[in-house]
Amino acid sequence: MYRDEREGGFDSWHERDLRPLRKRIALTILSQYNFGRVLEIGCGKGTLTHRVKRKNNHVVGTDISPTAIARARASYPDIDFRVMTAQAASEMEERFDLVAVMGVFAYVQNWKYCLSRFPTLAPRCLLAEFVPPNPIGCVKSIDELSTEFCSLFTDTTKIVIDDNFCLLFGKAKG
Repeated sequence: MYRDEREGGFDSWHERDLRPLRKRIALTILSQYNFGRVLEIGCGKGTLTHRVKRKNNHVVGTDISPTAIARARASYPDIDFRVMTAQAASEMEERFDLVAVMGVFAYVQNWKYCLSRFPTLAPRCLLAEFVPPNPIGCVKSIDELSTEFCSLFTDTTKIVIDDNFCLLFGKAKG
């Protein structure tokens, strides 16, 4: 897919478009903090990853697509981009101040396992997911996603847009 868009000159996931409300809300929440170390799982071409990069922090972006990571590295050389699955990222030995996952869990069979690992990676988590009616993806409902998240994180901010997009931001329990 990413190879096709490079050849065709289009943005298949509309990653570079930061106008959608869900992206603006996520960026507004994150702009209130200055996280020293950030991990974004499923970073694609790095557009949102780049938005959390500051002069004084270290940001790691991961994605399963080598083509997407190559494009991210070319666009944002000051960010540490790595090719890996969501599970491999959730099992990293490094520690961060924030784990961010946006629009990824619909494609991850073991998303509950990955989510359960996040409190060991970072004290804060931002999770955003589109869950359509009658989803064919791995996350079956916003309630399921929210329940799993709230079992691991406290002080949770939950925003639901149009009954099919959920953004969760919280602090790890314990």
